[in-house]
Amino acid sequence: MDDNTIEIRDDEINVEEIMEMIRENIRRRQAPGEQPPVPDSVIASASKNCQADESDDAIQRALSYIKSNWNIHNNSYFISSHHRYIGKFLVKGRQLVHGEVRRYVDPMISRQVEFNASTVRIISGTSLRCAELNQRQQELETAFSAFKLESVKTIADCITTVKDELDSKIELTTKELLTQMDGGIRTRTCAELNQRQQDLETAFSAFKLEFVKKIADCITTAKDELDSKIELTTKELFTQMDGDIHARTWLAHVLEDRIQKGLAQKSAPPGSTSEENTNYFLFEERFRGSRKDIKQRQLSFLPYFEKCSHVLDIGCGRGEFLEILREHNIGAKGVDLDTDMINYCISRQFDVEQGDAITYLEKLDDNSLDGIFIDQVVEHLEPAYLARMLALCYLKLKYGYYLIVETVNPLSFVSFVNFYIDMTHKRPVHPETLQYLLSASGFRLCERKFLSPVPDEQRLKKLTESSEVSESLRKNIELCNCNVDLLNSILFGAQDYAVIGKK
Repeated sequence: MDDNTIEIRDDEINVEEIMEMIRENIRRRQAPGEQPPVPDSVIASASKNCQADESDDAIQRALSYIKSNWNIHNNSYFISSHHRYIGKFLVKGRQLVHGEVRRYVDPMISRQVEFNASTVRIISGTSLRCAELNQRQQELETAFSAFKLESVKTIADCITTVKDELDSKIELTTKELLTQMDGGIRTRTCAELNQRQQDLETAFSAFKLEFVKKIADCITTAKDELDSKIELTTKELFTQMDGDIHARTWLAHVLEDRIQKGLAQKSAPPGSTSEENTNYFLFEERFRGSRKDIKQRQLSFLPYFEKCSHVLDIGCGRGEFLEILREHNIGAKGVDLDTDMINYCISRQFDVEQGDAITYLEKLDDNSLDGIFIDQVVEHLEPAYLARMLALCYLKLKYGYYLIVETVNPLSFVSFVNFYIDMTHKRPVHPETLQYLLSASGFRLCERKFLSPVPDEQRLKKLTESSEVSESLRKNIELCNCNVDLLNSILFGAQDYAVIGKK
């Protein structure tokens, strides 16, 4: 008989006893702080297989086993009976009992499967980054070894060349002296010549020692610089890995919370409603770019907030600009509507608050802020809301300080095409419109900046001119290139723009 077939003898069925055991097991699992005991066989197997010095093959086999066994659902069994006449009734009764058992057990199995899947993703990502780090370290070691060998060879060649030149000069000088002696000019005695030769040999020895010392110092300096670069690169890789692990761990917690909410919704009575969960954090990670790329783009706005102490980031999202300000010792606070964004910022110890921008601004005192930053927010807002928010920003900002509003550039076809990837976008805001709204709110010196240019390799290419072409062909090429520049500005212009207003 198949191992996955459940065979129950009729004389062993005691439904009341089975149900009582199931209820007791469920009560034990649901008790706070109580976990089912781990079998001794599992502990022994783990102690035997997980040695501190296990090989990479063993680790890869363990990862393969985890990836292929994370789903613990078992749907390959069936219930049967060998009784000829009452078998149908027995099977029906057993199916009822089995269905009652699954009603209690399946939710916990599903949660465990989701948790296993999240854990496997995190472990796989970490393993991949560790492999990349090891590969990078091996490449650096190989490069340093090659540099060391090349340096030694170069030094040896230099020493040989210098020695040959000195030997040639000594030989030439000796020949000249002998020629002078043969010509009858005996101004120097043999003792003087020997002394001269000894002086030259002493000078050559001193030069050789000094040269070798300088080369050794150069090698030491180069080695120290390489070691410093290797250490810096390793620290950067580990910092990036820590950031990725932090984000993946946070996402695993979010997934676990949503699994619990999903189970609660399944057990809720019919007709009850619940808030729709859309993870905007994952959406930004995929379509807007990584936190590192966003921080690099936002660094250009840092000079407007130097020496500030109370900057407000409206729609702070994942907290990229809050992190930039904190790294430069600038006091800042963020406000955002999205729960996942707020929870992520809190996990990174940022000062944030969940809520509506207008409601938050109305609570502040007038002239209490020394900087306001609004990045990729206005395209989500209705016109009346946007006008009201900008008017409040003017009231709450101190005189002489800046408001920066950055958004998608609708004058660029490539950015306009991608605008509605985000379903929460309401409408793009024309640069002239946004500049007018800031001026109408009272801001002076409203300046526009176009940002995020499309890479040259993705733009239309211009024709190259040659000195051998005729004058008419040269004019046609210039006209064509002017048209290419015009098309590039329309189709592949800057993807974002910012309006900077000063109160």
